[in-house]
Amino acid sequence: MSEEISFKEKLDKAYEVASIFDSLDEKKKEKAIKKLKLPRKAKVSAGKRKKGWCGILFLNENRNITGQKVKLEGGTYRTKDDYIHVTNGTELLFWEGKHPILFQRYDKLNPTNLFAKEGEKNEMYGQDLVKLRYKRDLIKEKKKGGMNIIVIGAVLVGLYLLAKLLFPNLFGG
Repeated sequence: MSEEISFKEKLDKAYEVASIFDSLDEKKKEKAIKKLKLPRKAKVSAGKRKKGWCGILFLNENRNITGQKVKLEGGTYRTKDDYIHVTNGTELLFWEGKHPILFQRYDKLNPTNLFAKEGEKNEMYGQDLVKLRYKRDLIKEKKKGGMNIIVIGAVLVGLYLLAKLLFPNLFGG
């Protein structure tokens, strides 16, 4: 004769099996870490990459990271806040192997080099610095709008005098 398992024992076994599955689910949840994504404003498409564009990640003082797309021109780039920064290319990193990015601290002029060796300075000298100074000190041409006003005034006075000469009764004289 076979012994029948009581209902309480069946319930205990079912509870043990359920607790094993619950512990496995908890381990999976602990291991599941979200993938870090590049901010959309700093992600450069393939067409812009070919034209010399790069993504900048700004490290702000309140530990926020914001992104921006800029065009690199000879190692210099201008950000939206009208600051001009300079890089020699050693600070350039690639996100997932295809999106070029630079890390820019809020208080520095040059981008942050994450792989700099101890004692190595991150300063630029040479042609790139000359170009940086040139862009900063760029003097805009004066507008030649004053001459146009004088010409328009002279034409109007000439028309008035011609009309007065041809039609003296029209102007009361």
